Amino acid sequence: MREYRKYAITMAAFSVVLYVALIVASFGVLSLLLNRDVINETDAGALLGPLMVTTAVLALVWVILSAVLRSPERLTQVPPLPIFLAGVAAYLTYCVFGGVFYSLGAGELFRSVIFIGGEMTSPFAISVAVCGWLIAFLYFVVLLAKPDGSGTPEWPWQKDDDNEPR
Repeated sequence: MREYRKYAITMAAFSVVLYVALIVASFGVLSLLLNRDVINETDAGALLGPLMVTTAVLALVWVILSAVLRSPERLTQVPPLPIFLAGVAAYLTYCVFGGVFYSLGAGELFRSVIFIGGEMTSPFAISVAVCGWLIAFLYFVVLLAKPDGSGTPEWPWQKDDDNEPR
C-alpha cells in the first residue's frame, strides 16, 4: 500500500503541472477570444492572478489526494464525488481567495465582495472549474490504470524471453 501512495503522490505532482498548463492555456485562449483581461481591475496588482491560480491548484490537489490517501485500500473505480468536489473547490478558492487577496491590496472589504461576485460569473473562473474536473478525472483514470504490484515499465528488449514459447 505504501508503494501505491507514493505513486498517487507522484501522479498528483504531474497533475499539478498539467493543471497549471491547462489554466494558462485556457486563460490565453479565452482572453483572445473575448478580447478581455483575465482580471479587469486595474488596481489589482501583478500577483493577484498567480495567487488565485495557486490557491485553486492547492484546493484541487488537497481534494484528490485526500480521496486517495484516506482510502483504506486501493481504488477500484473512478470516484465521481471527489472529481466533482475537486472542480468546485478549485473554483470557489479561485474566486474567494481572489477577493480576499484583492481586499488586502485595495484595503476595502466591500470591493472584495464585488470582486468575488464578478469573478464567480467570469468565464475564466468557470474554466478553472472545468479544467479541475478534467484533471481530477484523468488523475483517477491514470491511478487506476496501474496494475497492483507492477514495477517499472520495460522496453520490449528488456523483457525476459525465457517465458515465451519457442
